Amino acid sequence: MGVGSTVGGGVFVLTGEVAARYAGPAVVLSFLFASLVCLFAGLCYAEFAAMIPRSGSAYTYVSTTWGEAVGWLVGWTLILEYLFGCELIAIGWSGYLDSTLASL
Repeated sequence: MGVGSTVGGGVFVLTGEVAARYAGPAVVLSFLFASLVCLFAGLCYAEFAAMIPRSGSAYTYVSTTWGEAVGWLVGWTLILEYLFGCELIAIGWSGYLDSTLASL
């Protein structure tokens, strides 16, 4: 869910702009590097899930290892992350909707 929230809106909103302005043909290398980073994050979560087989994501892992207070802080940080992620995705999609309606 974390990777989907982080990557989800960025793939649809910024890919073409970044490829055209900055990366050029090296955009493929950028995606390969990002895929490698996502793979390592997924492997970390797989190891955590094998060690602590309960649902709850980062909150469960942090509260089990560092205590409830730090887990509470991480849980609220995740809520804020998803809140701002949804906002940025809405901004990106509204740009697409605006350009579509302008071309009609």
